[in-house]
Amino acid sequence: MSFSSYFSEQARKPSGLFGHIVMPIVFDRGNAFLNGFVNEIMAVQPNDRVLEIGCGTGKLVKMMAKRIDNGLIEGIDFSSTMVEIAQRRNRKNIARGTVTIVEDDFDETTSLNTIFTKACSVNTVYFWKNPQHTVQKVINVLKPAGKLLLAFEDIDQLRKRKLNADVFKLYSKNDVARLLTNIGFSDVCIESREKRKLLFHCAVATKSA
Repeated sequence: MSFSSYFSEQARKPSGLFGHIVMPIVFDRGNAFLNGFVNEIMAVQPNDRVLEIGCGTGKLVKMMAKRIDNGLIEGIDFSSTMVEIAQRRNRKNIARGTVTIVEDDFDETTSLNTIFTKACSVNTVYFWKNPQHTVQKVINVLKPAGKLLLAFEDIDQLRKRKLNADVFKLYSKNDVARLLTNIGFSDVCIESREKRKLLFHCAVATKSA
């Protein structure tokens, strides 16, 4: 397996020594801008119940939890390596009952009993095997008028990297907007920001009331 393929697989589901040591650094640095972007737009309220799909190292979970009082931030990830790190990072909030970190595959899980006011995911859409199914499942766990924030990098800059096309499915802004609209979200808009000549997007979609 080439390093490009190996790295792409690790980006999808970190594991082993490489996943435990290298990928947390890659995620924390690489996702920092998008995490802040999403946290700002999310504008978490004290009673919100928020789901992060593919929570990785739990950094965004911790950021959002600062605003929670009687609500809940729940992170789900299918990498045991990431869940271990996320739980450790959020141990104080887990102890006080404002954060839950679950090891599970969102597409297959039956463990989500909460109806969420908001949901988000950062740099994971590329790995969704059946994006229509995933988006429909998000709709199913959101309350009416609930919001989804889906953050991703611009397709042109991703194309310049040596990513395994069998692992990464790249999306343009229009692709993401069309996906969310076709499955049933309304008021879909894309917010974009630049940092050091790199372009990042966040789709904001609302479930019909």
